[in-house]
Amino acid sequence: MREWCHRRSAEFLFAGCMLGLLSGPVIAAADSPDRFDNFRMREGIPIDLKMVAPDLYFLYDDLSSNSAFLVTDEGVVVIDTRQHPAHGRDLIERIRKITAKPIKWVINTHAHGDHYYGNSAFKAEGATIIAHRDVVAGMVKNEQLEFKRRLAFFKSLKLDPAEVRTVLPDVTFDSRLTLKLGGRVIEILYLGPGQNPGDTLVYFPHARALYVGGPFASNNWSNMSFTPSMDGWIALLQRIAAMDDVDIFLPGHGDVGKRADVLDEVNLLSEVQAGVKAAIAAGMGRDEIVKNLRFPQFANRRNYDRIEVFLEALYHLYTTGKPLFPYP
Repeated sequence: MREWCHRRSAEFLFAGCMLGLLSGPVIAAADSPDRFDNFRMREGIPIDLKMVAPDLYFLYDDLSSNSAFLVTDEGVVVIDTRQHPAHGRDLIERIRKITAKPIKWVINTHAHGDHYYGNSAFKAEGATIIAHRDVVAGMVKNEQLEFKRRLAFFKSLKLDPAEVRTVLPDVTFDSRLTLKLGGRVIEILYLGPGQNPGDTLVYFPHARALYVGGPFASNNWSNMSFTPSMDGWIALLQRIAAMDDVDIFLPGHGDVGKRADVLDEVNLLSEVQAGVKAAIAAGMGRDEIVKNLRFPQFANRRNYDRIEVFLEALYHLYTTGKPLFPYP
């Protein structure tokens, strides 16, 4: 694997390393994927591509995960590539209906396969893929488990799992990276882990818009199996909500949000955290917590039917100090 660092060009500034396609043996996850692969097919909201600001588009995919892209005179920047190469190709087709400009850059916001399994389609277009170094570490360490826990989704949507391969980012960064393309500035930020190590934010100053990816999911019960710290996750969302130069918050799951929606997720995470901690303090064990805690005030949220694994994850985090899902 070739590595090189501290490259500069007129289009971007970064301190990172070039990586290639993942090949050879990887670290196998010790846990069974069955506990994490709990996708249940349901009737979803139709996929909706909307322009949320001048030249900035948001793809809302209720059954899977969201993406976004910015169109400029010199090319296109894409954030997250969806859950399967076929869905990546679908996103490219949607982009081509708007512009024929080359797809220059792709940003992977976190190491969940539903946000990067479309990378191969964009790599075939000649795009350069960017991610935080912890995101790449997660892609490598959890490659096998991440693939296995997507199989129910592939089967439900009749997608060929044999098409899926892990295409690693070309460029990594540590804290901040600035892209300049076609007169637009795109700020790629890492402010610490939220839902996941490496959670990446993408800020579009001209649009006053922030793509949040993993930490923020509008009207959604976010998966709590990956976070190294619920307090850190909550603090990150509070910091995001306090940004006075952002009006539009683009989530990894759920529809376009406002500041109040980010704070609504803060409220959900805070109440669930407090409830699980109180149950542990009262002497309740894992099975009792999973069976009895229900938080009915959040029963209308997407993914509420997956509450049991989320409660198990919090019990595991508070009793071992480690996430339930193995992560770097």
